[in-house]
Amino acid sequence: MSQENHSLLADRRELAGKKTRRLRKEGLVPAVLYGYRVEPTSLQVSAKEFESAYRKTGRTTLLDLQVESARPVKVFVQDVQRHPISHAVQHVDFHAVNLRVAVDSEVPVVLTGESPAVNNNLGVLVHGLDTVTVHALPADLPNHLEVSIEGLEEVDQAIHVSDLHATGTYQITTDPSELIAKIVHQEIEAEEEALQAEEAADGDEADADTAAGDTAE
Repeated sequence: MSQENHSLLADRRELAGKKTRRLRKEGLVPAVLYGYRVEPTSLQVSAKEFESAYRKTGRTTLLDLQVESARPVKVFVQDVQRHPISHAVQHVDFHAVNLRVAVDSEVPVVLTGESPAVNNNLGVLVHGLDTVTVHALPADLPNHLEVSIEGLEEVDQAIHVSDLHATGTYQITTDPSELIAKIVHQEIEAEEEALQAEEAADGDEADADTAAGDTAE
């Protein structure tokens, strides 16, 4: 399975620490490149261009990272740090990979279509796993896995990892019995939500008791 090529330009970065705030004000993001056959290098990339590329690649599609005039390096976006309020990108880690060595990666699961059971008010859809582990060569990793829920017509019908079918040269290594999606009675969903709320309240009460004990000491 071939992937569409995505590229991103980067420059070497000299500013570090708190001085990188200046970069962000200029629309740049501090980054670092490391991994297979590369020296760890401090970089800076355009925030706008990175966001555009990242929307297409996520963390499982290779990116051609060109540092100034050097030959492009095949990388994955290993980590993205964002501001807790504005969600603006604060820092990016690029990981250079060996294209001949298979890797394990968490690939997003995307539910598609509509469930007849939900549309007919027979039940509600419960989401299971958001990602599954995929084993493949870097260039063969899928960007995401689409799972249709159009076959969920009755309560208790479910989709498990075992129902996923690899369409490329990769293997899904997550436990086949893990749940992807299931239709349940609305009453069951309400009971689960109530139980979760009760557990959260018990946790808060326990934390309050602990804090009171610490104060007393």
